[in-house]
Amino acid sequence: MSEVILELDGLRTYFYTDIGIAKSVDGVSYNIRTGETLGVVGESGCGKSVTALSIMGLIPQPPGKIVEGSIKLGGLELTTLEPDQLRSIRGKRISMIFQEPLTSLNPVYTAGAQIIEALAVHEPNIDPSEARRRAIDMLRKVGIPSPEKRVDEYPHQMSGGMLQRVMIAMSLICGPDLLIADEPTTALDVTIQAQILDLLRRMQEDLGMSILLITHDLGVVAETCDRVVVMYAGKVAEQTDVHRLFERPAHPYTVALFQSLPDVSVAADRLPTIPGMVPSAYEFPSGCRFRDRCAYANEACLSEPPLVEIESGHQVACHHIDRVRADHAGGANG
Repeated sequence: MSEVILELDGLRTYFYTDIGIAKSVDGVSYNIRTGETLGVVGESGCGKSVTALSIMGLIPQPPGKIVEGSIKLGGLELTTLEPDQLRSIRGKRISMIFQEPLTSLNPVYTAGAQIIEALAVHEPNIDPSEARRRAIDMLRKVGIPSPEKRVDEYPHQMSGGMLQRVMIAMSLICGPDLLIADEPTTALDVTIQAQILDLLRRMQEDLGMSILLITHDLGVVAETCDRVVVMYAGKVAEQTDVHRLFERPAHPYTVALFQSLPDVSVAADRLPTIPGMVPSAYEFPSGCRFRDRCAYANEACLSEPPLVEIESGHQVACHHIDRVRADHAGGANG
C-alpha cells in the first residue's frame, strides 16, 4: 500500500463574526495516499472548500482560524508553520486549482508571466529564458495549441477551457506532490469538462502526484476517484473506496445523494430532492446534523454518532447503518 501524503486529524476551522461563530469545518479526519485521487463530495456549505483552504493555509485571519486539529503533509505539520514557511511549500509541494479561472488569474498580466511568477517564487535564480521555455513547455503539456503564441496572451483573450488549462499549468509548473482541485470543471460545458478531467488524469500519471478533487458531481467522482469522502454540515458522514460507496452506501445522506441523481430512463415531472436545507454553520442542530432531513431519525439521533469503521476501509457516522444498508440493498435488488 502506498504511503500517506496528506493526513487530516480532527480539523476544526471556525469563523468568528459579528453574528456568531461559524463552525465550517468541525472535526474532519481523512488522508490521501501517494498517487491516488480522493474525491470530497457534498452539498454547498458542507465545508469542502474551507477544508481545502485550511490545508493550503489560505483561511483569512481574521475572521477565520484553525482552532484544533492536525494537517500533515508528508509528516510535516502545517498548522504550526510560519507564513513564510507555508509560502515555501504552497505552489511547490502542494498546489490548488480554484473554481473560477477568470477570477483567479490577474487580467493585467499575460498567461506566461503568471506561470513564470509561480516558478520564480520557488526558483528565484532561474534564468528568464529558461523560465519562459518551461512555461511554454507546460502550456504544451496541458494541451494549449500554439503555446509560443498563447504564452504572451492575456486572460480575456482565452476561452474558459483554455483559462482552466493555464491554471493547471500554473499549479503544476513546480511539480507538486499534491494537487487540490476545487470544482475545476464547474464553469465549463460538458465536452470541456471531460477534456479537463482527462488532462488531470494524464498529468497525475506523468508526475506521480496525488489529487484531492472537490466536487458535487457524483458522475465525476465515479470516473476519476479512487476513494471518496462524503461531507455534511462540517463533518465527515462517510468515507470509503469509490466502488463500495456506489454499491453499498451506508449513510442516509449518501443514499439520498444517489437518489437525487436524474434517471434518464424514467419520465418524471420533478426530480427527486433531499427535503430541507443544509443547516447554517452558525447553528448546527445537536446530535446528528442530518437528523432534521433524515427518514431514519429517532431519539437515538439526538446524540452525535461517532465515525465508526463498519468494514475495512469503510467509515460511517450514523446510528442506523444496518437499516440503511438493508433498505438500500432491497431497493437496488428490486
